[in-house]
Amino acid sequence: MEKVFKIYVYKEGEPPLVHDGPCRSIYSTEGRFIHEMDKGNRFITKDPEEAHAFFLPFSIVKMVRFIYNRHRRDAGPIKRFVADYIDVVSKKYGYWERNLGADHFMVSCHDW
Repeated sequence: MEKVFKIYVYKEGEPPLVHDGPCRSIYSTEGRFIHEMDKGNRFITKDPEEAHAFFLPFSIVKMVRFIYNRHRRDAGPIKRFVADYIDVVSKKYGYWERNLGADHFMVSCHDW
């Protein structure tokens, strides 16, 4: 399976919320994974038609840092960002619609 399994990484979005993550903290697993997916490895394909899975390269840690209001404890901004991101890629590519996102994934390393 390792020889044929392919992941497509969506290119949409910009740092700090997308294509970036922490690499020097207790949450570094998230950042390291995002960076590995963006720089490419044997599992990455540039052709979404070859993909078995689709990576959503946003960082929950960065969303908490930049758009979450800790005083209000409202996860609404994070939920809206994720929903908007999925809306953008599903309309642009259509791969989400094939099976309602079952072959899409994200990585999140957090403690709340």
